[in-house]
Amino acid sequence: MNMIIRKYRRIVILILLVLFGLVSTLSISAWSNTSRAAFKNYNSEQTQQARYATNKIPNSSSRALQLAREGQQFYNAGKYDEAAKLWEEAAAAYKQIGDREGITKSLINQSQALQDLGLYPKACKTLLQAFAINNPSCSQKQIDSFLANLSQQQNSISLTQAVGLRSLGEVLRRQGLLNQSKKVLQLSLSVLKELPESSAVLLSLGNTERALGKQIRDRWDYEVITEIIDRKSQEAALAPYQQAINNYIQAATVTSASPISKVQARLNHFKLLLELQKWWEEQTNRRIDSWSKFGESQLVERAKDFLSQLKMKLTQDAQALQTQISSSIASLPPNHAAIYAQINFAQGLMLSKQTDKAEPVLNTALQQALSLQDKQAQTYAFGYLGRLYHQQRRLSQAIELTRQALVLAPEQNVTKDVREISYLWQSQLGTLLREQGDTKGAIAAYTAAFNTLQSLRSDLNANNRDVQFDFLQEVKPVYTELADLLLKSELSPSELNTLVVSNASIRQEKAEANKPKSRLEFARRVLESLQLAELDNFFQDPCSQETDIAVQIDDIDPEAAVIYPIILKERLEVILSLPGKSLQEVAIPISDQEVNDVLDRLYDNLDNITVNTSARNILSTSNPDAQELKENGQRILPIFGQLYNWLIKPFETELSAHEIKNLVFVLNGQLQRVPMAALYDGQQYLIEKYSIALVPSLQLVNSKPLKQKQLKVLAAGISEQIKVQEEIFPALTNVPRELNEIKEAFPSSLKLLNKEFTAKTIQNQMKFNFPIVHLATHGLFSSNPEKNFIITGDGKSISINELSALLTKAEKNLELLVLSACETATGDERAVLGLAGVAVRSGARSTLATLWPVGDASTAQVMGKFYQDLKKPGEKKSDALRVAQLSLIESLRAKPPFEELKALPPHPYYWASYVLVGNWQ
Repeated sequence: MNMIIRKYRRIVILILLVLFGLVSTLSISAWSNTSRAAFKNYNSEQTQQARYATNKIPNSSSRALQLAREGQQFYNAGKYDEAAKLWEEAAAAYKQIGDREGITKSLINQSQALQDLGLYPKACKTLLQAFAINNPSCSQKQIDSFLANLSQQQNSISLTQAVGLRSLGEVLRRQGLLNQSKKVLQLSLSVLKELPESSAVLLSLGNTERALGKQIRDRWDYEVITEIIDRKSQEAALAPYQQAINNYIQAATVTSASPISKVQARLNHFKLLLELQKWWEEQTNRRIDSWSKFGESQLVERAKDFLSQLKMKLTQDAQALQTQISSSIASLPPNHAAIYAQINFAQGLMLSKQTDKAEPVLNTALQQALSLQDKQAQTYAFGYLGRLYHQQRRLSQAIELTRQALVLAPEQNVTKDVREISYLWQSQLGTLLREQGDTKGAIAAYTAAFNTLQSLRSDLNANNRDVQFDFLQEVKPVYTELADLLLKSELSPSELNTLVVSNASIRQEKAEANKPKSRLEFARRVLESLQLAELDNFFQDPCSQETDIAVQIDDIDPEAAVIYPIILKERLEVILSLPGKSLQEVAIPISDQEVNDVLDRLYDNLDNITVNTSARNILSTSNPDAQELKENGQRILPIFGQLYNWLIKPFETELSAHEIKNLVFVLNGQLQRVPMAALYDGQQYLIEKYSIALVPSLQLVNSKPLKQKQLKVLAAGISEQIKVQEEIFPALTNVPRELNEIKEAFPSSLKLLNKEFTAKTIQNQMKFNFPIVHLATHGLFSSNPEKNFIITGDGKSISINELSALLTKAEKNLELLVLSACETATGDERAVLGLAGVAVRSGARSTLATLWPVGDASTAQVMGKFYQDLKKPGEKKSDALRVAQLSLIESLRAKPPFEELKALPPHPYYWASYVLVGNWQ
């Protein structure tokens, strides 16, 4: 009897869910990570029961019910803004009659419509209102508190709330709160696991697990990926995504689930396999190229075998899914969910180069979108048809379709955020016009995309972090393509003035003065914006803000020049900014592949631990082979010479004529891991001519010079061997000497050695306003924030975010943060962003650190000399570092570590690792 009662109650609840239109829809701007339709497609008998129930509802609630039903009708017609307004009114009407359940359902529905409108923060707040949260802000702290309370009441979560949790999980993923999204969806699944709607929850959970997997994979160090390839471990290669794959499989096999949920699960699974295959192919081929150059035939064969086996598995699984999708997608009724599923499927087919199969799928989707008058679906159908025709080289048709997609997007812009749609088609149009030879049209299109992305910049981090590494594939090319076109063009000032450059932080009265005066100035502005966007993207947080007016080197240092190298497809462009002079450029006719090959060779010889003859491996042994190191130096010097010829030689005359003393580099891509100090002209290293600094952007440089008066250092370090979480870190025996020399240079300094060095003591001492913090300890920077850490003397590790929080306790901004003995992750070209970001986030004006491990004896010598020079009146930080590096170079010249090296310049591995990032004054 109890079972019958429970079954009857469940049917009644399902009827009510249908009645109030609880739905779960596709987030349009991330096809591969989305899903549609929970509690929507029920059989006609249930619908009749719902209608019968409607007639019995008292008159006092009829208005609320009518508003809810109208909202559902507008939603079904793709009019999400109208639906959101009606459901908001329905919630208010239910509130008047005290119907908590009606309020909850209406707010859940309203939130879903807001998601479709791209208004994720508002959707999140609306969902928290549905759960009766006062003053909803959707901050991480509030979500964590909400989750803690909800977990304690897990057994009392209703079906309606479970639906709301599923929707909340989707929004949280979109806002980058992935772990919270996972917890919320697991709670939803615990309630709905025996119901057909569990398929939709499993799909959402798979999407969140996929975003988490992508985060893990894209933060792997070079050596981690190399080890997987060398072990030929398919299991390890797929490990970050295995849970997502499992969820997709489960979602597709829920017997009673709606057909659309099953199709969507298979679609997301299908596209994931295709993307994995492409990613591993790129990574493996990169290592095959590297090993081939060094004659590592066994490693090459293992890599080829690994790739062959992995591709076979992924291809077989993808083909099986494609067959299942093809047979089921054709039978879906022509509704909005089916249209989006078809476009999603076409994307997968295009990704796997099956354009002949993708075209009829997209045409069907377009016809259905036109029939249903769904403008948003039409935008995507036109846009992806344009992309398909581009692949087929039908440029004129592709341009026309892309323009149609763009025309449709603004039509929806009254109450929704269409920027994520617009920039896709703006950049696509730019690519097409460029290939057609319409350079001015392409620049205009890319400028529009650039403006859209500038306005979206904070949202790409704060509200959509699951796409953070898609930044490299989809967002970064907008900046580089626009810069490329500008540098090749001959636009007149009047033509430049027609291009509106957006910057939300520029006040109206300053906008006119801030217009780019030349194509080079515009290109430089684009490169600066790219650096800022990439830094924000790296930290998944808009931690850097652009200044009101574009910063020039004249505003900062009359003795400095800024060099902007950018690797483009057909050439290497270098822009030079000199005080009081117009920007200059040089274009080296060399492909990006050739430039990156040179940079890979440098890395392989210098710091690649998977290459036996790299300097790092040679010098890491207890008894280094002198002949190997000599041969390594003979290979490295010509590479540094090539880089000098590209970046410096074209400007030698100008640099000399203007008596430039400081070179400031704004670097991107693989150039970020190059020690610029070691560029070699055949006679001298670059550091022997100039002081050198790196900046992520001039707009982030605090231009005030260093105040030598009352300088004091908070100097902390570890000299003993220390064990942290089962990992042993070796003793740094020269650290006491390093700290003593700092105390000697600045007597007011404070030393914290070994057990005195804790997070608590750092926090307490920062209240006393130390302008310089020097940490001589083990630490690491990488693309993985979870691996960014330093070791404290009490055997603990603190993250860089925690360190930044400690340092912000200073009453005044830090002048300098020195991370001695720390290193950046092997082969991680984005890790240098971590160094820049630490300064930005902690309030430090600059950071001094090392690109690779340096012996602590050499470090003690360099740091001692650095601080002795820094206390001189008017001395710049970059000058003090230069003097310290030159001191080490001269020591190595006078007394080389091996007799065999006497005829060669001192090997860069000993001295070039030190980099100053940020303000150099």
